[in-house]
Formats: sequence, C-alpha cells, structure tokens
Amino acid sequence: MRILHVLAQKPGQTGSGIYLLNLMRVAAQRGHEQCLVAGISARDGVYRKDMPKDLLFLPVLFETEELPFPVPGMSDEMPYPSTRYRQMNSEMVHLWEQAFTRVLKESASFQPDLIIVHHLWLLAVLVRKLFPHHPVIAVCHGTELRQLVNAAQFSTEVIRGCRQVDRVAALSSFQKQKIEAAYGIEGERIDITGSGFNSEIFYPPVKRARGRIKALYAGKLSAAKGVPSLLRAVSRLPVSMADFQLILAGSGSGSEYEEILSLASACPFETIFTGSLPQAWLGQLMRECQIFIIPSFYEGLSLVTIEALASGLWVVASELPGMREWVGPRLEEAGIVEYVSLPRLRSTDIPFEEDLPAYEKRLTDGILRQLARAKLYTGVPMAGWEEMFRKYSWEAVFSRIEKIYAHLRTEPPTE
Repeated sequence: MRILHVLAQKPGQTGSGIYLLNLMRVAAQRGHEQCLVAGISARDGVYRKDMPKDLLFLPVLFETEELPFPVPGMSDEMPYPSTRYRQMNSEMVHLWEQAFTRVLKESASFQPDLIIVHHLWLLAVLVRKLFPHHPVIAVCHGTELRQLVNAAQFSTEVIRGCRQVDRVAALSSFQKQKIEAAYGIEGERIDITGSGFNSEIFYPPVKRARGRIKALYAGKLSAAKGVPSLLRAVSRLPVSMADFQLILAGSGSGSEYEEILSLASACPFETIFTGSLPQAWLGQLMRECQIFIIPSFYEGLSLVTIEALASGLWVVASELPGMREWVGPRLEEAGIVEYVSLPRLRSTDIPFEEDLPAYEKRLTDGILRQLARAKLYTGVPMAGWEEMFRKYSWEAVFSRIEKIYAHLRTEPPTE
C-alpha cells in the first residue's frame, strides 16, 4: 500500500507528531511505501529525525518569502515558535492554503492508495478538496475541538469540509461522542483506533535507585497544561527539600513560559528544565523517576501518560474526560493512578481563577499520596506496564487503520 501522511505542523514535536512518527514506523516495518507532507520552519534545517529512511518527505516551509510567519499550531501554546490560527488574517490563510496546495499537488505524483491526514481542521478540508476520489482517513487528536471555539472564524468551513472525509479515527469513545456532537459526523463513520506507545523505548527499569524521589512532568510548558498549578502545588509539599526533585521535560514560549520560570525559581524544591527531549531520552528519564504528574485541564488521549504507566511510574493525573475509561479500573484500584478532580472550566482548557487554589490543594494531596506509595514500595509497579502493553501498541493502532482502509476499498469514496 502507498500511504500519504499529511500534518500541518512539525512532526515529532507534539502528541500528534509523535503519533504520526509511530504510524510511519510501523507502516515501514510492514513494507508500505510512504510519503509525508508536513509544515516545518525553514530554520529547522534537515528535518528527518526518527523518520523511516525510505520516506518521501515533502515539507511546506514556513518563515520564508512564500510563508513569512511561523508554523501555525493546533494548540495556542506550542513547544516552538508558532502562529495561532485565531490570529491569522485572510492574507495569511491565503498564503497557507496556496503553499499546502502546491505541495499536495506535488505529492499526487506519489499516487497514494490511502491518505491519512491529522486533525479535523483546515488541512483535512483541503486534502478532501484536492483528492476527491482517494480514501481519506482523518485522525482527531482533540485539539481541533478547542480550535472550533478558539478560532471560531473557521468553524463553519471546517465542519462542512470535514464531514466529507471518508472516515474519522478517534482516540476514545468519549472523543467519538464529542466529534459526533461538534461536527455532525455519523457515528458509523467514526472508528475508535486509540493510541499507543513504543515498547522498545518505554518500559520499566529492573529496579529504581533509592533516595530522593524524582517527579516528572512531560509536555508543553503552558497554562492549559496546568504547569503553573503544578509548581504552586509542589511548592506546598510538606516534605524535606532534600527528599524531592521536580523535572519538567518540554518547552514553552511567551508570557506563560515566563510565569513558569518565575514560579520554578520560587519553588523550594530543585526544579530541572530539560527542554524538549527525543523519545529515547524521555524513556530513559522515565525509568530514572518514580512519579509522573499530568495536571492538564484538557487532553485528547494522553499519549505521554500511557508512556509513563508503561515505564512503571506512579501517576498523579487530572481527572480528564475519558481517562478512567482508557486507563481502566485495575490501575486505580492498585493505587498506581491517583486522580485529581478538575476545577470548573470557563472554556475548553481555561479554568475559573477562583477554583485554582482548591484544585492545587487537591493536586498537592495527590502527589503526597503517591510519594507515600513510592517510599513504601521500593520496587517497580509492573501493573501499569502490563495493562498498557496489553491494550495499547502502535502495531494495534495501525492494524485498525489497515482494517478501515480494507473496508473503504469495498465502497465508493464520499462524494
């Protein structure tokens, strides 16, 4: 099979980009020929890290004369300089569409059997328009549901155009319901493909070093991810400064990142910023830590939490919609996952300020409970690895996509 992958932003830099890289990795192992169209910065230089060696990569270059602005991001805060869709004027949108149209038309010579486009957003609409007779599967990552609100000027066009794709791949049954409600796409055209993790990178250590507890957060350093609340919660931990260390793996930008740096400098515990890490480095770091904390106010299906559980970490997580469903009851009953109820949200990922103190108190309490477990149980909790390996693998995700394609071959494309 010849597969054309399409992503509007940088591969490997966010959850959707990591999802893409792993799909391509498994597809290459199965002998499929592949082409990728993705948006990157002209300043990125050679951009083929972690990509299959035989992949045909056709980049759309931003920060050039043709596209004189940074890559637009599906989150308002990206781990690299980016443009917010809600701030794009008509000229920027025209240049964006013109550039992607040119490269997508170039990719037509690859003669794809299947097109996988990431995000139910503007690029999915353009792909359907340019490839009306090719099977198109659009993968929903959750951020597009926020953009329907944050960049509402595009919502009518996006909803109308995304209804024309052949199939939508959802990460969970909760997300499937959200897609049906927001886009009006029939449930029978939405398949739950889930997410996965690379078991060659994320796995438990044989044993963990005794001594100071290391707690890890990995992801974008932004307010929507709850990082300021995490730092305030950690600052209130009633434990010795010598007994606890916080590691923030990721990057941020703008005023939110400046606030995070300020809160970290005031935190009584050592706080380490690693920057964005390659997957292999993150896997190694997880094996060196004991606790993983995800304080986000919004996620689709949190890939990094799957990776943390597979790495044998005790997890403290915001009780995000759908999370209990995909984690399952076993890990909660075993105390491996400690949920923290969310504050009220005034929009998709923005909490009411007056609710944050109580939320941060609950987060502190959740971290304390996992600290106690990590100190009491000096081994490596294996149930997280067992559950994640049983339920989530990229091989299984890609197999589900292959089944969707096999089904599409028996019916005509959506008109």
